[in-house]
Amino acid sequence: MHRLPKILCLVTISLLLLTILQGLTHFLPLKPLKGAYLSAERPAFTPQAFASGQWQQDLDHYLKEHHGFREPAIRLYNQYLWTAYHRSTNPGAVAIGQHDYLFEPWFVDEYYTGCYAHFYPDSVPDYEKDQVFFRRISRLAKLQAILDQQGTHLFLALLPGKERIYPQHLPDRGAHARSQRLFGHHRAYDFYRQCAPLYGIRHVDICHCFDSLRGRTPYLLFTQTGTHWSNIASTYAFDSIMRFMQTFGPAIRPVKLGQPYYASTREPDADLDDLLNKTFRIPTERNQYVDVAVADPAPDSNPSLVVIGDSFFWNILHNYPIQELFSNFRYWYYFSTIYYDTAHDNVANIDLVEQLLQADYVMLSYCTVQLYNLGNGFVDRALLELCYDPDEIQAVRDSLANAPSTLSVDERMERYLEQYFPALAEEVPTKRSSRLTQLRP
Repeated sequence: MHRLPKILCLVTISLLLLTILQGLTHFLPLKPLKGAYLSAERPAFTPQAFASGQWQQDLDHYLKEHHGFREPAIRLYNQYLWTAYHRSTNPGAVAIGQHDYLFEPWFVDEYYTGCYAHFYPDSVPDYEKDQVFFRRISRLAKLQAILDQQGTHLFLALLPGKERIYPQHLPDRGAHARSQRLFGHHRAYDFYRQCAPLYGIRHVDICHCFDSLRGRTPYLLFTQTGTHWSNIASTYAFDSIMRFMQTFGPAIRPVKLGQPYYASTREPDADLDDLLNKTFRIPTERNQYVDVAVADPAPDSNPSLVVIGDSFFWNILHNYPIQELFSNFRYWYYFSTIYYDTAHDNVANIDLVEQLLQADYVMLSYCTVQLYNLGNGFVDRALLELCYDPDEIQAVRDSLANAPSTLSVDERMERYLEQYFPALAEEVPTKRSSRLTQLRP
């Protein structure tokens, strides 16, 4: 027994040395933590930074993020919190619902109160909230009409959110929140569902489809531990979307859907559980999947597709051979980052008019929560650049920049676009940019 303290001391020293060695060399490859975060960089030593104490603070911050075996240590602690107290260290990113169903918090907000406040200031009065939606759908109808004249088919896909399909699993916010919901709030989906037909907007309402399927399918429409629609549900949904597209646009190469089967959870069906960064996943029922095969023979040419949308389209990309079905496929993620385009990585660097004229289909793909900011500025920019020359647009921006206002130039442009560019006030604008006539004389 007298050797036990020495043995424990040696083990402790060995673990400390291994931790230091791992932090310095990373000799053991470790699974990185999930989520988005900014990693601290090693601070450069300067006498001034040392004398002020800033270097010591920065180094301490760096060492906390880069010590050895940090990832398994964090996962072990998070697993302890979950097992002992049924909570997470990241409640701002993951809300724990009934029966261990996980939700993003803003989907919970959407069910109880709507998400208008997530995208617009609370100070905006109710009548102005309605005007935001009316402006956007009116401009969308005008953009659709202009693109139709050029042979480009724009349409809107209304996608469901998890809060709508499985409200029985949401966190219970109490009687007050439930009574608030009864009185109704501004919800973007309800507006676009009702007004899109009135404005003649081509749209496919997958949300309504999922409402009718709720509880009637042998597979989950949304997985227990994921925020997006399940892989199998998104596969069937996009098959329906492609059938809808061909009612007004060029033919799309047919696909064959296999028989559903059970398999280990695939990305991103457990993306919220992954964000908890625990040692073990939450036990769930096995998820179903279905394979997609492109039918033969191949057509002479495939139509081209541009998708502007949120992260729900990633599920489709995980399952569908999109590039075999569409030529020049582009994914403008939140109308910001560009994927599947070797020449461009951001929409700020593209010739938008040229890109739109080259597309057969343009799909706006947004779920219930993201519909509050439909297009992420795409509709206004596309409408402007199709109708006005760059120098005309810049002249207005310059004049606004020189005019005092509590609103930014972009905010004023969004709110008063038709005032600054009168041609856009027409039911279908007749003015065209010279760029358009150059590309389509």
